[in-house]
Amino acid sequence: MATESPNDAVLTPYSKNLISYLSRQIKPKRAFRRDSQQDLEQDLTTYLLSRAHLFDPSRGSANTFADRAIRSGIAMMLRDRLRQKRAPEIDNASLEQPEPASEEGSPSMRDALTDADLRRRTGAADDRERAERIEAVREVLQSLPPEDQKLCLLRMSGSDASVARGLGMTVRQVREAFERIRKRFEAAGLGDS
Repeated sequence: MATESPNDAVLTPYSKNLISYLSRQIKPKRAFRRDSQQDLEQDLTTYLLSRAHLFDPSRGSANTFADRAIRSGIAMMLRDRLRQKRAPEIDNASLEQPEPASEEGSPSMRDALTDADLRRRTGAADDRERAERIEAVREVLQSLPPEDQKLCLLRMSGSDASVARGLGMTVRQVREAFERIRKRFEAAGLGDS
């Protein structure tokens, strides 16, 4: 018996209806107004089929995969269109190419980057500085009274209002307490950085 191709597995009547429905939903949005309904449907179908090889029936149904892939495709299309609107004139440039205004054999733009630029670009932040900041925050937190420590702990997972509800305080009292705590951090050199 022949096995079903990935394209046939994900391009079901459900996914076709979903593509039609979602394309009607996004058509009025500013980023998609210039496109016809058929163009949007074709773009979404193409995106779904380009992702079909990733479908694994052991992980979920074809309809679930199609739904997530189509919605992801819409998000990608929207992101690309907004990027083009924000900065259409920006072209990517290779760091390996010589600088445009320079002559042949001159250094590339990569040579103008500092070590800090390279670490930031590759995500290799200065671990020592980060560890020092973490330790400084830990020291300030441990020096706080237990009530303030509890405030900070609750605030890490909620809003001022949820902290106030959890502790039986008003939102104003919570904000005043956080202002007092913020001053302790600033005194330790941990201001807005």
